[in-house]
Amino acid sequence: MINKNNFCRFFYYFKMTDFLKNLQNKSEPAKKIIMWVGILFIMAVIFIFWILTFPSQIPQTQDNEAAANLKKELPNVWQTFKTQINNLQNLWQR
Repeated sequence: MINKNNFCRFFYYFKMTDFLKNLQNKSEPAKKIIMWVGILFIMAVIFIFWILTFPSQIPQTQDNEAAANLKKELPNVWQTFKTQINNLQNLWQR
């Protein structure tokens, strides 16, 4: 368990209170720059962690019969879709 003395020593060690006091005395544009740099840093860390763990989350796909049938039928679906769009365009032009 963290008691108050250890918690204060932790912040004193990193001089977080000095940093916060110094930050409060800075101008508004400087505060915004520090804020955006912090946000970008945290976003980069999260993104890198996500990229490093992403390949382990993708299941390996296996070509099965249903996927093979879908690949065969897909061009027919697109052709039917294009035909229907052309029919609607012709109907609209009348």
